[in-house]
Amino acid sequence: MKLPKLLLTGVMMCSSTIAADAQSELYPKHFDLEQVTLLDGPMKKAMDLNIEVLLKYDVNRLLTPYVRQAGLAATTDSTSPYFQWLTKHPNFNNWGDASFDLSGHVGGHYLSALALAYAACHDTAKKAQLKERLDYMIGVMKDCQEQFDEHHDGLYGFIGGQPINSDWEALYRGDIQPYKRHGGWVPFYCQHKILAGLRDAYLYGNSETAKEMFRKMADWSVNVIANVSEADMEKVLDTEHGGMNESMMDAYQLFGDKKYLNAAKKYTHKKMLNGMQTLNTAFLDGKHANTQVPKYIGMERIGEANNQSYTTAAENFWKDVATNRTVCIGGNSVNEHFLSEKNSNRYIDQLDGPESCNTNNMLKLSEMMSDHTGDAKYADFYEQAMWNHILSTQDPTTGGYVYFTTLRPQGYRIYSQVNQGMWCCVGTGMENHSKYGHFIYTHDGNKTLYVNLFTPSKLVDKDFVITQETDFPNQSTTTLTVGKSGHYTIAFRHPAWVGKGFSYTVNNKKINHTEAQGKAYYIHITRNWVAGDKISINLPMELRYEECPNLSDYIAFKYGPILLAANTTNGKEKLQNEYGGEGRMDHAPGSMAKSLNLTSAPLLIGDRSKVLERIKKERKKKLSFSIDVSRKGIASYKWNRLTLEPFYAIHHDRYQCYWYQQTPEHYANSSMAKAEALNEALQARTIDFVAPGEQQSEAGHEYSYSMDSSTGEFRTEHYRDARPNGYIQYTLFNKERIAQNLSIMLRFNIADMGRKATLTINGKPIADITIPATAKDCDSNGFFNTEYKIPAEILKDAQQLKVRLTASTTLCPGIYYIRLLKGIRET
Repeated sequence: MKLPKLLLTGVMMCSSTIAADAQSELYPKHFDLEQVTLLDGPMKKAMDLNIEVLLKYDVNRLLTPYVRQAGLAATTDSTSPYFQWLTKHPNFNNWGDASFDLSGHVGGHYLSALALAYAACHDTAKKAQLKERLDYMIGVMKDCQEQFDEHHDGLYGFIGGQPINSDWEALYRGDIQPYKRHGGWVPFYCQHKILAGLRDAYLYGNSETAKEMFRKMADWSVNVIANVSEADMEKVLDTEHGGMNESMMDAYQLFGDKKYLNAAKKYTHKKMLNGMQTLNTAFLDGKHANTQVPKYIGMERIGEANNQSYTTAAENFWKDVATNRTVCIGGNSVNEHFLSEKNSNRYIDQLDGPESCNTNNMLKLSEMMSDHTGDAKYADFYEQAMWNHILSTQDPTTGGYVYFTTLRPQGYRIYSQVNQGMWCCVGTGMENHSKYGHFIYTHDGNKTLYVNLFTPSKLVDKDFVITQETDFPNQSTTTLTVGKSGHYTIAFRHPAWVGKGFSYTVNNKKINHTEAQGKAYYIHITRNWVAGDKISINLPMELRYEECPNLSDYIAFKYGPILLAANTTNGKEKLQNEYGGEGRMDHAPGSMAKSLNLTSAPLLIGDRSKVLERIKKERKKKLSFSIDVSRKGIASYKWNRLTLEPFYAIHHDRYQCYWYQQTPEHYANSSMAKAEALNEALQARTIDFVAPGEQQSEAGHEYSYSMDSSTGEFRTEHYRDARPNGYIQYTLFNKERIAQNLSIMLRFNIADMGRKATLTINGKPIADITIPATAKDCDSNGFFNTEYKIPAEILKDAQQLKVRLTASTTLCPGIYYIRLLKGIRET
């Protein structure tokens, strides 16, 4: 990359190296990423591919939002590197559009990703390329930050990409209203990504310049809310704000000033802190999942500074998510939200399954919990989520990233493309594949070396040198070779999943051990180690099944920690929209993929106690099994036998992770087939769909609503309503420009009996609506759907339909979803 002359001085400053132990300033029990070398295996392969992908991104376009907001792009000096910048480097859509702008969030992630990749990479040439690009970014961002050096009304120290500078100035004055008007743009969420990027550029990229930039931006973060009351701050924190409390703890640990600790507490959402002082397994129901996880990461960090209530909240949160809400891949949530027990069917029904960002953050929280407790259960969780979710979210061909991993039987993934989709899971995806070495080994000073994960790797530290050789999970053994003599302890993990026959030897001598099967713990060996000593560990893996959370009709199969899944198409189908583009919802299978009827999937009908007998290990392949999915006497059923293999290895095909498994009697009496037939018919008619109250769906449909509009959840479904005379509006897209026989379907609940509103489409009245006391086809929870024909004159050449519900003198009826449908339902 040719550097603009203006930036050369700044880049040279960034390039000065510092002590490689900067990471231990924040993570004192971890080794620096440079000290761990990944050896040949799936993790190294993923990391190497990801580095290639990172270098394909257009760094200037990722920087454009900051250049624009700093005013640098407005220069008329033709000698400036920023002259005509916006023309040369047009802004990415940044996962937004004219009505929704997250500009700058991916740039922050990208800065972190470059720093992590630089630290983890041991290829000299690639390392130099990553460093050059990292320093270039810091140089441009430094110029942007310095533009505000004389600004004393709320922007000193600021770097940002959203076109809302005036909102920050208002917030600095204590006025939260402008910020709230852009709450759907999640402004602090975007700022957190930039803070984290600067932090990582120092910790992993060895940039002192980034450290000072981080300090200035941390000061901005303190100052911008200094005049916001505690009550108003709680309203600000009702909007997704990333890990702002974590960033303030980063600053506190790096610089030692208590103003950052106080800011971390102010940036902590007290509703979520107080709500998790006891383990309440319903508290998280319906909440936007990844909004919450970073909050508790910050709480855990605050708790480490002797604030027990924060630690308690983080521990209870982790336990609830890991124990009650984690599915077979190690992820959680559907449509970005935590499910209640009553709507757990959505793990299977819905296409938009667990979000990658959630798991990225849960791994980070698990590392922290492991560090302060020493409990091996956190490493057990980490291992399964890493292998089954994080590793599986990379396209092994293109290196593209996955947002939602659908768990609906016979679903498939949608991958991002370089310089197109700028989704949040692209941002965390950029980071994920350089972090595999971060938790393989940890330590407790110079006395104990912990081996947390079984991954081929080499650690070189002043106190410990060790090489781990393994083909795990293809083989169930690993060997640790000591490379540094001394008296210390090596502690390796005994996983809860390990089967009968677990054993280990030191220098080929078997060590007696009383095993606690089914429990995760560390085995400690203390001795005078001599270079060349070997520990050989046998970790027998056994086949087992796990039930879907709160949905026992569905099970998944694990072999040790590895999720086994079946490829149900094997390249025989061209998958619809397998690669996402720049579209706002291109990442979502629910919007872009083609689903199949649940009753057409392979079923396991029979006695559950005998289900494992259906599975046979294939001798010729390392981690391959065959499963008998036949059903005798059912002529329409096409399945017979399928291959089970690691889920992370299945790509570019439909797959099955969860299997319907019940007795013939149970299946015959179930409502699954009937419900699925109705749902399939509705999906076939659906052209576009918006889920009010769900952040990403609203943002993808150019939402607009009156300031008094609010969202909530009623009987497990999300809604949006408005006060009298208020309104709710979304744009639905008729991409095929169908000019006749279309309708709008609205979902209401009779609990809103008597509420009135007017429905208009593109400004033309369609219907006056009054919610009745009873309704045709009303379900047991009071929900009903109603359709309204769209007049032909509206559809003429109409690709976009602005659907508005305007309240009369009553509250606006709560709207649960809106669908644009083909055809008119017969009444």
